[in-house]
This record gives sequence, structure tokens and C-alpha cells, in this order.
Amino acid sequence: MMDHTSEPKKATFKPKKPHSKKAHSIREKVIAYIFLVLCSIFFVVPLIWMLLTALKSTEDLQAGVFFPTKLYWDNFKTAVKSVPFGQYTFNSLYYALFATIGTVFSCTITSYAFAKLNWPGRDKLFMVLIATMVIPSQIIQIPLYIIYFKLGWIDTYNPLIIPLWFGVGQAANIFLLRQFFMGIPNSLKESARLDGANEFQIFWTIMLPLVRQMLVVVAIMTFLNCWNDFYNPLLYINDSNLFPLAYAIRTFATQYSNQNNLIMAASLIMTVPSLILFFLAQKQIVGSVAHTGTKG
Repeated sequence: MMDHTSEPKKATFKPKKPHSKKAHSIREKVIAYIFLVLCSIFFVVPLIWMLLTALKSTEDLQAGVFFPTKLYWDNFKTAVKSVPFGQYTFNSLYYALFATIGTVFSCTITSYAFAKLNWPGRDKLFMVLIATMVIPSQIIQIPLYIIYFKLGWIDTYNPLIIPLWFGVGQAANIFLLRQFFMGIPNSLKESARLDGANEFQIFWTIMLPLVRQMLVVVAIMTFLNCWNDFYNPLLYINDSNLFPLAYAIRTFATQYSNQNNLIMAASLIMTVPSLILFFLAQKQIVGSVAHTGTKG
């Protein structure tokens, strides 16, 4: 007879191996690192090629070898002495520094007004500002040149610096800063107002420290754009004593068109400050991008 009192057998499940989840995570990280290394090759190889070319002798250039048979560090000294490098560097620093200060000043005030102040037509005017981002700069280049010519600004840095103090062409930076200001709770502003703070005190002591990260990014990106700017100085500056470094490198390349080692040496000297500044600020840049989409 069958024993009806016996309990039915329970289904047994094989437990998953404890290391399977960890192995999957490690595999994903390895794939991600391999992908990043492959992508970085596209950025690193041109710099390596520039450095190797800058260290080649004339014989190595003619022979077409990839690695120099002997490292000629004097190519950097020759490139610097061939043109007034110090004057060109000062011109670039002057342009980039004052343009950066003007951009940060104008964009900060404008973005704060769009984000935290209530005034008639604010949102409509902001949409007009955003719409200017789709207008190619070349369309307004001729009218701007005529205006600057009548003001007597040609062969000066005024067309390159003064418009930035009024937010001209800075719609993208104003938009990014506005997003940061929008991410700050309005309760902070209301609490400060209850404590007797005026609008300027709220802006200076509360709001600015909270968007400091984005301000650093705007300043760095503006400085790098001005440091590497070739097109705008080409339009407005004809005096060789006022050439910025990017424009001077192009003139240098024309004069020494058959000496690629000297051209690469001069280009590397100009590139090094940009690389150093970018690596020093990469944490702020990544952090600002991660928080740009937030909204209060």
C-alpha cells in the first residue's frame, strides 16, 4: 500500500554560481576599457606623430622614416627664434584673458536674469536668444565688419574682445549657465530675502558659489577657443605685430613650408598649454556635463 502520509518531494533549484555576477561585471569593464583605449588612439596618434616629426632632422624628413634616427631638440629652439614668438604669445594671452573675463561676466549676469528674475517677456526673449544659435556666424560677418570698420576697430583686438563683454555670440554658454541656475532651489533665495539680503547679495554670496563649477568650465572653454582662434584674427588684424599665436603659426608654416620639423615644433609649443589646461580641468568639465540637464 502507498504511504499517503509521506510529504511530497520539493523541487530543488541549483543555486547560481556566486562568481557569475562578478565575472559579468568584470567582462563589461574590460570591454569598456578596450573601447576607450581604441577611441583614444585617434587622439593620441596625431600628437605622437607631431612630436616625432618635430624631433627629426632634415635628412630623416627627406628619407621619410617614421622614427627619427637622432632626436633634434634644437628644432624647438630654432622655431622659437625664427619668429617673434614672445610677442605672438603675449598677443594670444591678451586676447584670451580679456575675452574670457568678458564672457564669464556677461554670461553669468544674463543667465541669472533669465533663470531667477521675473520680468515681462523673459521667456519669449530667451527663445529668441536660443534661436540665434542656429544662425551661421558667416551670415552676419559682413555687417559686423562694416560696423567695426566705421568704429575704427580694424587692426585692434576690440572686435574680438568687446562684443564678448555684452554676450554677443554666447547663447550656448548662457543656456548652460541658466540650466545650472534653474537647478538651484528657489527656497534658498526666499530664505535669504527673509534674512534681509538684497538681489545683488543673493546673486554674489549664494548663487555664484553654487555654479562655480560651470563658471570654471565656461572660462576654460572660452580661453581655449580664443587661444586657438585663427579665423577671427584673420578677418580683423592685418598688422603682423598684433598676430596671435594661431595666426602666427600659419604665417610661419608658409615661410618654412619645406621644413615640417620646424612647423611641428612650433605647433607643439602652441598645443602644450591647451593640453595642460584641459587635463587640469577635466574633472570640472565632466561634472558640469553631468549636471547640465538638471532643473529646479
